[in-house]
Amino acid sequence: MTVREILDLAVVQAAAPVLTTGAGELNRRVLWAHSSEIFEIGPLLAGGELLLTTGLGLSGTDAGARRFWIRDLAERGVAAVAIEIGRSLPMLPDELVDEAGRRGIPLIRLDDVVPFERICRAVNTVILDREGTELRTVDQLSEALFAVLTRGGLNGVARVAAERLGGPVLVATAAGQVVAAGGVPAKPALSRLVSDAPTRAPILVDGRQWGDVVAECAPGWSPGAAALAARRVAAAAGVAVAQLRDSPGEAGGAAALLEDLLTGKVASEHEFAIRAGLAGVHPPAGAELIGIVASTADPRATIAMMRAAGAATGGTLVARVRDHVLSIVVADGHTADPSGAVAQRLRQQSGCSVDGLAGLRCVVGPPVPPAEVGRSLREAHDVADTGGPAIRVWRENIPDRLLGMLDENTRRQLVDDLLGPLRRWDAAHGSELVRTVDVYVRHGCSPTRAAEQLHVRRQSLHQRLRRAEELLGHRVDDPSVIASMLLATRAVGLDRPHDHEHFAG
Repeated sequence: MTVREILDLAVVQAAAPVLTTGAGELNRRVLWAHSSEIFEIGPLLAGGELLLTTGLGLSGTDAGARRFWIRDLAERGVAAVAIEIGRSLPMLPDELVDEAGRRGIPLIRLDDVVPFERICRAVNTVILDREGTELRTVDQLSEALFAVLTRGGLNGVARVAAERLGGPVLVATAAGQVVAAGGVPAKPALSRLVSDAPTRAPILVDGRQWGDVVAECAPGWSPGAAALAARRVAAAAGVAVAQLRDSPGEAGGAAALLEDLLTGKVASEHEFAIRAGLAGVHPPAGAELIGIVASTADPRATIAMMRAAGAATGGTLVARVRDHVLSIVVADGHTADPSGAVAQRLRQQSGCSVDGLAGLRCVVGPPVPPAEVGRSLREAHDVADTGGPAIRVWRENIPDRLLGMLDENTRRQLVDDLLGPLRRWDAAHGSELVRTVDVYVRHGCSPTRAAEQLHVRRQSLHQRLRRAEELLGHRVDDPSVIASMLLATRAVGLDRPHDHEHFAG
């Protein structure tokens, strides 16, 4: 009951109650009504009581002791104090009223005599009746929740819970990502509820916390009953999550999830959040995700490398899936190039240079929102077995992907049309004009970087480029043809003969 409801009871009205302090605290909940004349009653109280007294324990004390008595009751969490005016206290001492006002505790003066036993019995009977009603309501909630589990899943649990509790209910992962909701009037209310909800309970799956139920009950629910109801909702949500994990084709392990993402079998961001949570990864709300695919001779070492690289940004989904090691990591939101940052961490973890780890071909996909995480994996997977540095970003292999879309005859024609004069010159003179153009274009048309890669002086590089341009009839770095030149030189593959298809002239 609230203090306001107690003051309205007929048996309390018969005692002519006068509220002396705490007018703004009348909605305080009273868990029990108790009477005592002991001055040292504070340590015996649990909090939430309405304490009734005639003031017998205060009659022989001074003002300081009376102030201490009020302070002690306030610190113990007493909901309200009612003092009967009579032989022990002919009037209410000013220091009691002043201290109660300072502590924000409702202090009620009872001017007429009504046996405290009658007041306590009336108050406690109502409290017990309400508790019994609340328990029956919670039991009915449980029955409704487990009835909906067979057909409604998490969304059904949230919807039924909201209907029964009379307020919004959310199901969120451990990272705070909402995966089911009921009774939420608008999206702004959702974020407010996540941060300020008065009631929440952990969702446990296999003994580990998977997420939380967040609820806001209608007026009339006591805090204890609301907390019990939230725990019942969390239990039902845990069953729903486990059902998703155990359903055919919906395994919760990392390997199954990564394979389904790669093949496009994860239907929604909602499903991804649930299954990632079951695998122990809870991406923060609003975070972007990056897919990584590696072909490797040492899957264990590669898995450890990926886990270490993803630890800095919030966890990693990683597993061996058929012939590759697949991973999802959270993108670093503080860098302009999250994929490049992941590639750099992978190089650091592997201890290898850009080209120096034998047996490893690892591609980092683009950063994407959770709804598109399968695409990031596929972008990386499509070029995982092509040539290039041991650890690289997906965009470095876009030319190879484009070439893969062309049939063999079209690729031959592309090479001959764009590089035919250079290839014929190289065949006749034993030169390396095609390789020179390839390296020059791939290194951003930088003479310094190209000369270093070719191990020649810049003067020699310029001589080769002038010869190539004379044979082609246009500048090698002409913006209108540079993309085509890049594709053609990649098709020839002279710079890395073991990685690219060769074409006879």
